[in-house]
Amino acid sequence: MIVLFASAVVFTSCDVMTDEPAGGTAVESLAGHWVVTLDVLDEEGNVLAENVAGTRSMQTFNTAENDNDKMWMSFMGDQFKISTNVSQGTFDCKDVYVYSDEDDDGNEYDVFITISDGKVIKNGGKNIHDKPVDAIEFKVKYSDDPESIYLVHGIRYQGFTE
Repeated sequence: MIVLFASAVVFTSCDVMTDEPAGGTAVESLAGHWVVTLDVLDEEGNVLAENVAGTRSMQTFNTAENDNDKMWMSFMGDQFKISTNVSQGTFDCKDVYVYSDEDDDGNEYDVFITISDGKVIKNGGKNIHDKPVDAIEFKVKYSDDPESIYLVHGIRYQGFTE
């Protein structure tokens, strides 16, 4: 009797709950786990300093509403929404709030981020085995450090193959 009951539970737990096919998200081609480095640029785009923060991990992912014109970015400990153009593989944001900070006198102020020239390049990078992987690249400016322009660039995380 117990065997029959267990069999019934196992087989009913596999019932199909929907006729909807499984699929990805609206920003699937832009979403992912990325391994990136940051370079400092001058106003003309020349590299002043390379890899100033070491290798970093970041993520891009869909919104709960599965919008095709925006996604979340988790970067340097902050999460914020950015605008996307999935068909062109591009993204950006302008003056988006990221956190509050305090100056030396104890006055609180808000910090905003601007991301420009963001793009995901299909097979635009190579992993350590010289195999093609998607690449990501964008420029970053923070409102509390307006003189600095950072170029963030890297590849899609490949697990143990990196």
